[in-house]
Amino acid sequence: MRVTLEQSGGFAGLITTKTIDTQDLSPPEAEQLKRWVKDANFFQLKSIAEASPQPDRFNYTLSVKMDSQTHSIQVSETNVPEKLKPLLNWVQQR
Repeated sequence: MRVTLEQSGGFAGLITTKTIDTQDLSPPEAEQLKRWVKDANFFQLKSIAEASPQPDRFNYTLSVKMDSQTHSIQVSETNVPEKLKPLLNWVQQR
């Protein structure tokens, strides 16, 4: 499984991208990552448009490729679903 997070916006407007592949993780870390994807029901999530865009807020594009399935969503820091936060936070900290 491969997870890619693109973070854009913020005060400086920088774009950063992080990619994590379960092959590069320890078995417990790989299992935890898979669990967060499953718990977030990631492959059924849809992008959430910002009702009123706010300057200097972060926007995220999160993509997961697992086996033959690939899915991407876009959210802003103000509308990240609760069930997605553990996954998003962990990828950000890697």
